[in-house]
Amino acid sequence: ALRVHHWAKNALIFVPMVLGHEYTNPRMVAATVAALACLLLVTSATYLINDVSDLEADRRHWSKRHRAIASGRLSIRAALGAAVIATIVAFTVAVNLSPKFALALLTYLALTLAYSFGLKRIPLLDTLVIGILFTTRLVMGMTVLGHSYSEWLLTFSVFFFTSLAIAKRQTEIARAVGATEHALASRGYRPQDAPVTLAFGIAASVASLLIMVLFLVEELFHRGTYSQPRLLLAVPMLLAVWVGRIWLLAHRGEMRDDPVSFALRDRVSIGLGFAVAFVFVLAL
Repeated sequence: ALRVHHWAKNALIFVPMVLGHEYTNPRMVAATVAALACLLLVTSATYLINDVSDLEADRRHWSKRHRAIASGRLSIRAALGAAVIATIVAFTVAVNLSPKFALALLTYLALTLAYSFGLKRIPLLDTLVIGILFTTRLVMGMTVLGHSYSEWLLTFSVFFFTSLAIAKRQTEIARAVGATEHALASRGYRPQDAPVTLAFGIAASVASLLIMVLFLVEELFHRGTYSQPRLLLAVPMLLAVWVGRIWLLAHRGEMRDDPVSFALRDRVSIGLGFAVAFVFVLAL
């Protein structure tokens, strides 16, 4: 119920540290790890709250009905109690770590609760909110390090993760076509929305790749922190291959999980991830 298998998504908080080349600074690494611990507590707490708020719809869903709360293996009282305790502990540590980080974490919590109690039922807006939530993780990493915000990086993140969120919806819609609308009951989508989500999702993907190229050319190339900065242009190319694969599977209805979780188990995705890391090292 805590969604431990989704914790890997929160590794985004390390991206500002890596791009800022602070990974050799023990103090910055320790601060980011502490921030990650706070984020993990809050995200797990919001998962519990979301499952309680979406209980009836989850019980009708083809896969979500097996979740701990929906199946009755975990009581509502225990879930809410754990969520409250985790949130209190997280913010106690966050305030002492950095007031700006605590504010970013509070923003994340407020937006997640707004999503759970209403925004997730508004088609397309729900996916934009998810994109913003992922981007907030980057903001948290920047606040912990005390670095200035990168508008290019944050804009790329919003478009990229919004696209992945739409890909998940595309899969759910594709699975519902010709069957029943019960699986889409809590989302506000209908089976006939597939062409719309496909168009918006692919458009967001292409926009994110273009923004990444601009981020490299307009910002990273001028920092002087890379010996071979132009090698980094291979990153958006590799990312384009991965995004294309994600959308092909989503359109076929073959994406069994959200794209991020899928990538952690998919051999092709893992191989492309290692290729991106290799290019990054070569560019240093």
